[in-house]
Amino acid sequence: MVGLSGSGKSTTAQHLAVQSGAIRLRSDAVRKHLAGVSLHEKAGDEIYTSAMSDKTYTRLIELGAELASLGYRIILDAKFDRQAKRAEAISAAQKHGISLTFLHCSAPIEVLKERVMARKGDIADATADILAKQSMEPFGEDAVVKTLDTTQSMADVQNQLADLFG
Repeated sequence: MVGLSGSGKSTTAQHLAVQSGAIRLRSDAVRKHLAGVSLHEKAGDEIYTSAMSDKTYTRLIELGAELASLGYRIILDAKFDRQAKRAEAISAAQKHGISLTFLHCSAPIEVLKERVMARKGDIADATADILAKQSMEPFGEDAVVKTLDTTQSMADVQNQLADLFG
């Protein structure tokens, strides 16, 4: 999964996991686990540093590659907004002979803000202020990317997923 906070990554990933029988690994859960924070506890800014993000994505990619190499279908539910981390995922997939597709969830900034502000009971800590600081680096030529418009109904999103992944 790829997309800024509120882009529909987690909702789409959950539906795709159910639809395909995949295991969904969330960066939010990995980050909190690494920091020793309970999943439903609001974390402080100290776990959202560059160093912690690097550690989180490295562990997420390691877990995903390990499970995928055992034959499981895996969904890495994370922003993957930086080329370096996408390249790390591509490298891990190639090393293990695993097929990798980035599913880029897209929605207008106004929709992202509405979704982030409306969140309740989710483990994600992103706020409108955090969203305002986010940006998406362009994809490299080596990335297989499918874009998904998440402003549509869930039925339409599921149809898009079926078209993309048959």
